Amino acid sequence: MSTTTVVARTCRAEVGRVWTLRSSFVLAAVTAAAVVAFGGLVGSTSDPDQVSPGSTAWDGGQMSGMFALFGILALSVVTATADYGTGGIIPTLQWTPRRGVLLCARTGVIVATGTALGLLSGAAASLVVWLFLPGLGLPAGDGAAVMGGLAYVHATGALLAVGLGLLLRSTAGGLVSVIALVLVLPMLLAQLGYTWSTTVAAHMPGTGALFLIFGEGPSDDMTAASARLTLAIWATVAISAGGWRLLRTDAT
Repeated sequence: MSTTTVVARTCRAEVGRVWTLRSSFVLAAVTAAAVVAFGGLVGSTSDPDQVSPGSTAWDGGQMSGMFALFGILALSVVTATADYGTGGIIPTLQWTPRRGVLLCARTGVIVATGTALGLLSGAAASLVVWLFLPGLGLPAGDGAAVMGGLAYVHATGALLAVGLGLLLRSTAGGLVSVIALVLVLPMLLAQLGYTWSTTVAAHMPGTGALFLIFGEGPSDDMTAASARLTLAIWATVAISAGGWRLLRTDAT
């Protein structure tokens, strides 16, 4: 049997595993509801006469991207670590002894699921903003740019979360770690006000995501390119470390 066939079958199995978890439906529903509700809040409280020139309804969807990111991070950690907590990882590895195949399938399915959730909820939020403020419009070109930017943030965030989950093999540990890296540490370091703390904060994954979504960061030296590079490096290191543990150490 070819490797492509094995990977495809493992991906189908991973899709089934993800969506047999009750937590997956809960997290997806809560995330989508929060993002769409934020879009409604933005649309209903904005004064059409005070909207910045050149703004579109997609801007509201982009602002909601941070809410989607937290839901995606939680969903990614939970789905990556669920069978470690239940002991289901043992039969999983018996059915898929080629651990590299399992790593590719699990990572790909979770990242694709999280990214799709972010894009769909972001598009829905933009539509809600447009319903309240039809004068803003929903130009296709702006939509492609906004959704492409959000897809990058959400995909790298999901990759980071999967890597931490596989490395720690603990849902609680993975959630605490990813929240610390994305939310707590960047804010804490930026608030300290020292040059070194600001520099460190600018290189945290949460700061990169914040910059790409809102265009703001703790350092004036930050650019969109540097923020993308920061997210890519964190995601690569995390999934490399998590993948190494899956491939090289005993699952129990």
